[in-house]
Order: sequence, then C-alpha cells, then structure tokens
Amino acid sequence: MRKLITITLLIIFLSQITGYSTGDGNIDGGGGAIGSGSGSNYWNPGDDGVRVTIICESDNAAVTTPIDLTNIVPESSVIHFGKYSKLNYRNGKSLVPQVGNYYCKRPIEIMPRIISSSSNKASIDSIKRYFCSENVIMVIANESGFDYNSLIDGNYKILIEPLAYFVFNGLNYAMTAHEAALYDQQLNGGLRSKMASLTHKNLPFAIFLERADLGYPAWSGATNVNVSNSQIISSLGLGIVKFTESDLLPDTETSDYEYRSDTDVITSLNINTTREINPDNPLSVSFVVDGRTYIVRDIVIPKDESQLVWVKWRTPAIPQTCPIKVYVAGNIYKNITAKIVQLIENEPPDPKANDRNDSFERPNLPNNPQVISSSWGVWWSKWHINWEWESKWTWTGAHWWDNGKWVDNGWWDFYWNNYSASLSATKTITPDSKVPTAYGQTMKSGYGFNINVSTNISTNAPGNSVTPVQNAVSYFPEFKYEDYWRVLQKTISGNNSIFQFKNNKYSTYNKQVHFTPLWYPDGNYIPYTKVFDCWTPVGMLYVNLTDTLNISGSLYDDWHIGPKK
Repeated sequence: MRKLITITLLIIFLSQITGYSTGDGNIDGGGGAIGSGSGSNYWNPGDDGVRVTIICESDNAAVTTPIDLTNIVPESSVIHFGKYSKLNYRNGKSLVPQVGNYYCKRPIEIMPRIISSSSNKASIDSIKRYFCSENVIMVIANESGFDYNSLIDGNYKILIEPLAYFVFNGLNYAMTAHEAALYDQQLNGGLRSKMASLTHKNLPFAIFLERADLGYPAWSGATNVNVSNSQIISSLGLGIVKFTESDLLPDTETSDYEYRSDTDVITSLNINTTREINPDNPLSVSFVVDGRTYIVRDIVIPKDESQLVWVKWRTPAIPQTCPIKVYVAGNIYKNITAKIVQLIENEPPDPKANDRNDSFERPNLPNNPQVISSSWGVWWSKWHINWEWESKWTWTGAHWWDNGKWVDNGWWDFYWNNYSASLSATKTITPDSKVPTAYGQTMKSGYGFNINVSTNISTNAPGNSVTPVQNAVSYFPEFKYEDYWRVLQKTISGNNSIFQFKNNKYSTYNKQVHFTPLWYPDGNYIPYTKVFDCWTPVGMLYVNLTDTLNISGSLYDDWHIGPKK
C-alpha cells in the first residue's frame, strides 16, 4: 500500500474573495485489479461517485440529508437504497431497494476517479485535493442546504463515502460500500459471488480512514485483497474532511502596533507548521485591514518550520484604531490592533529680537537606538523527480509477463531565498542664501539655515517587501531636543528620498529655514534628525542624523547704526 502522509489542508474564506479553501482530509485509498465481469454482471471504470453528509463535530450526528455527487448520468431505472449514510445504517436503518427517482449532482468541476481499476488507478492525492477545495465545499454546502460559513467554522465535518454504479444480474445499481455489504448479507453472498473485486475490494478501499473518527477505526490492514461484509461495515468505505488548523500552531494573542496616518506600512506575522506545506496544497493567508482584504497566496513551508507572511498597505488619513484580522483555515489566526496616529509638528515659536536665555547650557545629543538593516527569507520548493519501476506480473498462460510501468515517486525539495534591506542617510545643514556674512558652515546667530536629508534604501527583495523612508523630524539644541520640533517635507519620493524644511511662516522671504536664536552662544550648533517609517517584513528601519554649524557672533554684528546722510 502506498501510505500517504496525512495533510491538514487550510480553508481561506472571506465573502468577497474566491480563495483556495481546503480542509483536513482524513482520507486514504487502496484497491487493485478488477475483472471485467460477465455480460450481466459488470462495472465500467469511472462509473463512480461519492455520498456526502455534514456531521456535527460535538456529537457526531448527521445534520443534513446525504447528497450524491458523480460525473456520470445514471440510468433512470437505477436501483438504489435512498439517501442514507453509514451512520444511519449503524443506528438501525434497514436496507430497502428503490427503483428510479434517483437524484445526484454533477459538479461543474469534474471529480477525480474515485474507484481504482486495473487500467486506471485512483489518486488519493487528487481525491484529497478535490474534496478539500473551497469550490467543492461550497457546492456541498449549497446542495445540502447548509450555511457555508457555519460549515467551515470548526464545528462541523464532512463524511464522504465512495459510491459505485454497476450492473448486477442485468440490472443497474447505485450503492455505497456499506450498502453493498448489507445487500450481500441479504443475498447470502450473492453479490460477492459475482462482483467481489468491485464491491468487496476496490469500492470499500476507495476511501478509508487514516485516523479513527466517528467511532470507526483507522484501517491498518492490506488494501489489495477482498474483505468481508463485517470488515466493510465496521471499518471501510468512509473518509472525513474537517475544518481545523491542528497542524498549524496559531498565534492567538492580540498584538498592538502604532503607525502614522496616511503612510505605507507592512504588517507581518509568523506561520508555524508541524507538517509540510508544498505546491500540491499551498497555503493562503488573508489579512482583513480597514475593510479591505489582502491575500498572500502560494506559501510553502517545510515540516516543523515557519514562514514570515506580510502585507503592505496604506494607513487611513484620519487617526483611529484599526483592527487587523488574519485568517487561516477559515478561522481567525491572529488579531492585531493598529493604532493610527498623526505625526504632529510642534512648530517652534516666532524668534524675537529681545529673546534671552542666560542660563542655557548645551544639551547632550539624544542617544536613541536605530535600526539600519534587516533580513528575512521566503521558502520555495521544487519537485525532486524519482522514477521507479513498479512491477505488475501477469500470467499469460505460458509465462509471466511484467506489465509494470515507470512511476515518479518523487518528493518536494525546499529552498530558502534570503532577502535583506539596508537604510543609509545623510544630512547636510547650510546657512540660508539670505545670510549675508555666512562662510562655509559658519554663521552668526539669529539667521536661518537650511537642511537637506538624503536617504537610500538598498534591497534585493521584491517591491512589495520594503517601503521608502516616509518621515523625518528635526529637533534643536535651543529646545533641549524636546520642546519643539519640525516635521520635514519630502521633496523627492522613492528609494532615494530627500527631505527639507517646510516653508517657515515667520520668514520674510517664505524660505525653507529654521532660525537660530539670537542669544545662542558661540560654538557648535547641532540639530538632530530622526528618519523613519521605512518598513520591511521584520519591522521598521530608522536612523538618527546630525550635522554641525559653527555659530560666531550674532546678526547684531552685521547691523550699522549711524546718522542718515
């Protein structure tokens, strides 16, 4: 038996999004060669389907009438036993044949082969993917008359039973594996005597449990032999799809973040998994932010590893509290509270000619931390081809002949792409062009100076992984780098952003300046600038900058008072 690793698949549901929803498929399959049968007893490969019932997780009780899904159009005179599940029969429902009036649903998305034959083996991987996909689950909910949101909220599961359409004693039948076993009991082995390869091997082994559920055990025996009626009734012919995230390790704590208003930011979280997530069933994560939904698709992660997942978005222009919900498997995975604040400028007052500060002492420069680089990575995977010969020996009557074939029994190899981002910035302060006696970096107090902050972002990551620097604020020594500050104006945007002073309303010439106080003592004058709001998946990059002017004298020294000629 080819034993498959149990895969917990994920449901991503949001009403306005068509996602790639999936569930946890407790499904395995087996079977083998099947005879062609006689003219009045036969089964055509592909004449199969499933019976689906929605079950309440808390008490394992059916909450819907079963529905049948199949790719074929059954004969109008088909004999069937009504729409009853394995649970109904376990609870005492008797088997009563009915002729005609049989209803089934043909899904728009064609079902994979359910029952194996000698020429076409069913793929349990395909069956899992199909019945754990969002579109099919929505069909099941709709046909069952059950609310889709309720179905995937973790309180319900889906029972799937393989179904065969075949001819027995010249009559058309439709039955599940459980019904075939019960019918064979009624016929004292009459069904088994004619259709054993189908009804007592390939049909019950088309789908069976990998893990015990609903009071039925996982099957651990051979899967290519005929089994008894009691074995079918007690253990075979059923699979379960659950809507859980048991293989994901959720981060259920609420996190708080603070962002500036009207700013591009990146919000991220780490997804941990105890199973392999590969391109056969990639992960999607949905962020619901400020009424919009952002979906990150095609995430792959090796077993027992983690992956940082992020979304880039722009904060509202108005300060507010913005809840962010992150959905994985149709359930909330993490709650984030984003506090959107306004970057407020506390503009310095109008400098006066008679301002004094006789007790002024030069303050120490702020000793704030800075983060100028960060690194992260993304998993990707590639199929590792591994061709192996699977023998299938057949006796021709004269000798044995190997009718085998080459099968790619490969696997997914995982690789790590490293990304990084670094922030560099320079600040230059120069006396304003209106300062008549400035020389280089030296000027008299009372005059204004200009500032120019240049930033550069260097990264090898895709464009949605890093934002430019978006804000810069300057503080001044005359206010001890605390009381007043200026928010700089971004004059050039992008990875090479440039910031300067805004036009000063106290400037006679409406210049982009800051005025040094007349009373400022001779010596170094050092403004301090914080450059920030450069966001990456692992947080914000920010840097602190300084540059120095030399104060020598005051603008009074440039005044001349004398009689008017």
